[in-house]
Amino acid sequence: MIAFLSEAFKAEGNLSLGQSDLRTRLADFLRDLHQERPDVMKGHPERYLSHWTEALWLKRFVDAHSSEPQFQLSPAAEEAIRFVEESIERRKNMVGTEGRLRMILDTLQDIVRGASADPETRLAFLRLQREKIDREIDAITSGKDVQAYHPPQIRERFQTAVHLLRELQSDFRSVEERFLDIAKKVQHLHSAGIENRSRILGFALDAEETLKSQDEGVSFFAFVRFLLSPNEQRTLRKHIDDIQQLGALIHQPESLARMRRMVPSLLAEADKVMRTTSRLSSTMRKLLDSRAAAHRVRLTQVIQEIRHAAIQLRECPPQTVGFTIDVQLDLQSPIARPFWKPELRFAPIALENHQVDARNKDRVVNLIAKLHRLDFRKLRSHIREATFEGAECSLQQMVQDFPLELGVVEILGYLQIAHEDGHSIDHSEKETLIWNADVSNLSASSGKNGVETNSPGTLRITLPRVVFHAKAISRPDGRKPR
Repeated sequence: MIAFLSEAFKAEGNLSLGQSDLRTRLADFLRDLHQERPDVMKGHPERYLSHWTEALWLKRFVDAHSSEPQFQLSPAAEEAIRFVEESIERRKNMVGTEGRLRMILDTLQDIVRGASADPETRLAFLRLQREKIDREIDAITSGKDVQAYHPPQIRERFQTAVHLLRELQSDFRSVEERFLDIAKKVQHLHSAGIENRSRILGFALDAEETLKSQDEGVSFFAFVRFLLSPNEQRTLRKHIDDIQQLGALIHQPESLARMRRMVPSLLAEADKVMRTTSRLSSTMRKLLDSRAAAHRVRLTQVIQEIRHAAIQLRECPPQTVGFTIDVQLDLQSPIARPFWKPELRFAPIALENHQVDARNKDRVVNLIAKLHRLDFRKLRSHIREATFEGAECSLQQMVQDFPLELGVVEILGYLQIAHEDGHSIDHSEKETLIWNADVSNLSASSGKNGVETNSPGTLRITLPRVVFHAKAISRPDGRKPR
């Protein structure tokens, strides 16, 4: 379960998935799992999704922008996945101590400096930093060797950064849950009629203000302000691009990929939490709208009573008529006012009669009729058969053993599978395949990059050397082909 949830949500950075998409992913996961372990998780995918939702591993909700239920990880699932990932990483990677000690010391120093409001303390710290910077500048300008991090130090600090990033992404669910608890309580008080609207509104305003003043709320909104700053985003993206170029991290592709997705992922996480706070504001607006609706109903009743009394007094009207006005403060929120939008303007278009070209229509229909569906399952079964018992098979040998049935598009299918499933693609070596559509066969040759046509029905296709591996063989980066 943890392996599937991590692959579906965390590996690709998905905050939520639709029910049909998640069910399809689970069906593919179970099919691959049963090839090696047929006795594990033999139930229907829909059954597991329902069970995981009831057990609070998944959270099922309805999104206004989707026509089907959505699923996201619960805080408990985030904790479980993070625990397993950290256990695996601790076994695979080095156990660093020097970088963590330095980070602890830097953090303590930052706390002491930031907590002090004494100008002399701040000036002493800044002068000390200036002296360190001046000594480093003098050392570099005098021709001394620059003290750079060794590869183990780089990997240790990078692992610490990835670990903190995982914790940060997992903590968003807990922050979101706190906001949702307030929204649910407001809706419960409103629907149950336990409190009047004024007390419910007061509770909602106090709860939202309290949450923003708590440690989690203060930290989250400060994080949002920091992340939405264009300068901070620009600096962060530059650091991430520089990290990708370090040779000491070349054997950590998954961590580098997670770091590349850092800024979009954090922006999406923050946006999702902010949408939750919008639900709270929307609930309060509905309370105000309900109050206004009640006033309209009461006003209609009063007008009817006045009309009925006027009819009764029509024959004998009173000499003096008086009335009282109950003036009450009308609460209005700027959030309830929609933004101004310009009027839609349509450009006039002169309509012309469409003339159907019968020959072109027949040609297009014939081309559509010749299209065939590319069956990736069948191509993967060819790969499994060719790599049976740990054997390796090149793309050239693959298309010779299994002749192409749909044409050159099948070669594109094999390339896509090689890329998705982690097979070997060597761009330094080239192999050329010559395909004759009349006899539907391929032969190997050498040539320059590209696709050339030598004669009618013949294509010369030059592409990187592709080697398919058996499922049981692990790749150098630790992944296994499907």
